[in-house]
Amino acid sequence: MWIKGFRLLWIKLETSNNRFISIPFPIPLYIFEELLDCFLDLLTVVCFFITKVPEPNSSSRITIYSIKALVIIVMKLLDSLTGDEPYDLVDITTDKAKVLIKVR
Repeated sequence: MWIKGFRLLWIKLETSNNRFISIPFPIPLYIFEELLDCFLDLLTVVCFFITKVPEPNSSSRITIYSIKALVIIVMKLLDSLTGDEPYDLVDITTDKAKVLIKVR
C-alpha cells in the first residue's frame, strides 16, 4: 500500500484559565484505517457463520451485520479525512473555552 501521507489527529482544548490540553492521536490515521480493514475482514468471515435474521428473544438490536456496516462507514470517514492537504477540522472559540482539532 502506498502511504498517502503521515496524517495525525491533533486535539487542543484551552479553558478560560489559560490551561490547555494538547492530545496527538497516538498512531497515524492510515494505520488505523488498515486495522479497521483487518477487522472488516474478520467480520466478513464471522458473517458466513451467523444468520442474517436476529433472534426474536434477543434484547439487543445490534447485529454483526450492523457492526460491519458501521466499520465500513468509519473507514470511508477516515479516508475522507486523510485525502486532502493538512487542515483544521474544528476551530471553535468562545468566552470561556477554545477547541481546535487539526488533521496534520
